[in-house]
Amino acid sequence: MMNGMNDTIYDLVIINGKIIDVIKEIIANKNIGIIKGKIAVLTDKNIIGKIVIDAKGLVVSPGFIDFHSHVDGNLYSASCIVRQGGTTTLGGERNLNSKLIRKIEDEGFIINQGFSISQSFVLRRAVGVTNLNTAASKQEINAMVDLAKRFMEFGAFGICFGLELVPGTSFEELLELSKVAKEYNRPILIHLRKDGREALKCFDEIIKVSEETGVSIQILQLMYMVGIGGTMPYALEIIDNARQRGLDITADSGVYDAFSACIGTGIFEKGWEKEYSNTSVNDLLISSGIHRGEYCNKELFQYLRNEYPETIVTAFVCDTEAIATALKKEYVFVSTNAADGPFYPGIGAPEVSGSYPRLLGQFVRGEKIINLMEAIKKITILPAKRFGLKNIGSIEIGKNADLVIFDKNKIIDKANFVGIGKPDAAPIGIKYVLVNGEIVVNKEGLTENRLSGRLIKYESVQ
Repeated sequence: MMNGMNDTIYDLVIINGKIIDVIKEIIANKNIGIIKGKIAVLTDKNIIGKIVIDAKGLVVSPGFIDFHSHVDGNLYSASCIVRQGGTTTLGGERNLNSKLIRKIEDEGFIINQGFSISQSFVLRRAVGVTNLNTAASKQEINAMVDLAKRFMEFGAFGICFGLELVPGTSFEELLELSKVAKEYNRPILIHLRKDGREALKCFDEIIKVSEETGVSIQILQLMYMVGIGGTMPYALEIIDNARQRGLDITADSGVYDAFSACIGTGIFEKGWEKEYSNTSVNDLLISSGIHRGEYCNKELFQYLRNEYPETIVTAFVCDTEAIATALKKEYVFVSTNAADGPFYPGIGAPEVSGSYPRLLGQFVRGEKIINLMEAIKKITILPAKRFGLKNIGSIEIGKNADLVIFDKNKIIDKANFVGIGKPDAAPIGIKYVLVNGEIVVNKEGLTENRLSGRLIKYESVQ
């Protein structure tokens, strides 16, 4: 049944495609047979399926893993993610909705959804620390440690620290919760305490945590933290040196040269401009609400910050060349950071619809910064290994049939920032996306398969 040598009729077969094998790092001509959502056979023999996808002239990749997003069960956000090839997303950096988790577990979702646990916005609030600038007491830290252990046992994929957003976080709090992550063999995800040039001063505490606990560390969104004011090369040098000393530190980056955030966050505290080159509130494009498409002025900035702090603004402050600088490092993966803040049609940032096509179309095919294999590994097998996703991330017999079929000569993003284009415009060049063996995207767009994904937990992917 598994050797492709008999008359087995598979649930779905993909023929004539070029398979991206991220384990052997080769691209091979193979046919794929799928049974019950799993890859049952890889063969150069003819195989028969109830459904047949002819991938002639196309490449077949493992599904892309969006390990840092804010989809968190939002169907529209997830629909945008899957159209660009994302088949699995990990969230929880801002909140954790138990009812939503239960709903996904019971009913399914359009893509696979897993969660990390937020120190900043879940654990602190759960123990009564609601002031972002307040340090937790020893007793409160102990309570957070106990709660974090329960989340680890439930299947959370890591602990996320939004240090810039919650400046009251003490080193002791960071250290004690990192010990929990190490105990359960999960990484911590770190949003640096500062961005721009000031961020270089913030690596010391992260490195110290790694030295004292041995915890694995994922530094989030390098492009939007240190891809500013010429800072990226210096930040990468710090990470290089730490890794050479044996510390387990990796990072991820976006592929756009602007970042979006809620105007009321700590990112835009008084004096924020000083860490950027020639920047002012006039560089902030309002990306949600009645003023969307307008650039801020001092009065409008302060008004929105005080009265409508959830308003999304896009900051055009990043160094374009920093994207390529980051991508060249093998330990820098690519994530979307998608759907941060309020997200609905026509609102937000293009990351939610264009990150992976932009990576493959602009930085692989266009600028040739990295090759196709290197890029695919950054969005499949490398994050899969980082977060313990053993059933996905590669095309192998027995793995989940999460697959993306695309034209490497045409794939590109079409999304753009509010006021410039449509942030949720679908990319071109992606022909099919399969989630657990079901076709969720075809040449016409989204199919009716909206419950192919499932809730994933750390324990369920071992």
